[in-house]
Amino acid sequence: MTPVPDLSGEWDQKKLRNWMANAKRLGRSDIYQAAYRQLCRVEGRNIDDPLEADFSAVMRALEEALSQEAGKTRRLSRTRQKLGRVGVRQTLADLALKPSPSIGFLKLVAFGMADMSAEALILKYRDEFDTAVVAAATERLSKHGIST
Repeated sequence: MTPVPDLSGEWDQKKLRNWMANAKRLGRSDIYQAAYRQLCRVEGRNIDDPLEADFSAVMRALEEALSQEAGKTRRLSRTRQKLGRVGVRQTLADLALKPSPSIGFLKLVAFGMADMSAEALILKYRDEFDTAVVAAATERLSKHGIST
């Protein structure tokens, strides 16, 4: 089997979607996943704040997944509105502190992309969050079998 190509330098969305389509047709979920992840990173590549750039990729991943599932474009409008009101850090904290996981979290877990969830970002940038927020994110990931 051919190894997964390094797509980390590819920023052309059309080419990445082509990689995804070909990988799907050929049954290469590993290549599909690599192209999908890179497609999601395109959104945040010009954002200076690393946390904001990563969250932008998370938003893109969710919107792509929801759009593919629905067969039409889906946007996380309410989340984007909240981002405008309270910013990335508070939005992430609120997601982690909710009593039940968000649909986005569940979708990312189902797609094998839990590392792109709000909870995973909180752990990655744990120094920027309260200990209660970090604990809630850790607990949610653990409850869903995601190693922290």
